[in-house]
Amino acid sequence: MDNTEKIRNIHRRQVARLLDHLHRTGQYTEQLEKDIKRSYGFAFQDVSAAITQVNDTEVSDDRGNQA
Repeated sequence: MDNTEKIRNIHRRQVARLLDHLHRTGQYTEQLEKDIKRSYGFAFQDVSAAITQVNDTEVSDDRGNQA
């Protein structure tokens, strides 16, 4: 599993945990769900982009070790 898939799984799990909490505590609304999904989506897009950028800019030496 690559980093993108790992981040996507974390994203889904965290959104589900928060929505479950809101359901259990009576705070859930459809609009709140939409807002949470949008916000988490933006945050995890930024995290994924940052990790991808770091991985793309790392340079290996001749032996394959990170320089």
